[in-house]
Amino acid sequence: MSQRIVMAGNAITAQIMAGYLAADPRYEMTAFTVDDAYVDGGRVTSPATVPISGLLRAHPPASCRIVMAIGYDNLNRVRESVFNRLKEMGYAIETYVHPHAHVHTQVPLGEGCVVLPGAVIEPHAVLGANAMVWSNVTLAHHSSVGEHCWLAAGTVISGQAKVSRNSFVGVNATIVNDVTVGEFNVIGAAALISKDTKPNTVHLARSAEPFRFSADEYVQYFKV
Repeated sequence: MSQRIVMAGNAITAQIMAGYLAADPRYEMTAFTVDDAYVDGGRVTSPATVPISGLLRAHPPASCRIVMAIGYDNLNRVRESVFNRLKEMGYAIETYVHPHAHVHTQVPLGEGCVVLPGAVIEPHAVLGANAMVWSNVTLAHHSSVGEHCWLAAGTVISGQAKVSRNSFVGVNATIVNDVTVGEFNVIGAAALISKDTKPNTVHLARSAEPFRFSADEYVQYFKV
């Protein structure tokens, strides 16, 4: 029998997650839920979005579980707030692991985390509650990711590295082995972090800049 799910969120992350769950026979989508002010502003139309204020009446905790599908606004503080409020209301938060993810750690995954296809979580890695692990992420041996973090697609967290709570790590970023990323950090796309970072800091890779040659000129240097 499939597990009935209410998805927390109704914007782009929820739209993506709904696509995954629709193809996963383990689950049955029952509703979306968001704070009352956002009910009418989402991207999803079916099933219905229920305001959190009316969730207990419409879908009591005994009838469903919650999947977290809220984005990384305000360094994941919105995700954190909704996660905590739903738990206080008595809801169980589902730990969702896509069937095509590869989880080899013996350490239980944190409550309510999401692990999408192609992600690899190696032995002895630790993943905190309410963390989002997007597709093709590598969480290497003995590394750890704190609660309420977001790891964008292609992120590599190397062996024994640590990402502290409420941090955002962008697409294809790499955290070098045995390095600690401070809490509430923003690590930009393709950034290489080779030293410990302080809390509440931003680390961006230099953006690609136009080269002095045109594309037609530059291809003359290609080796075929």
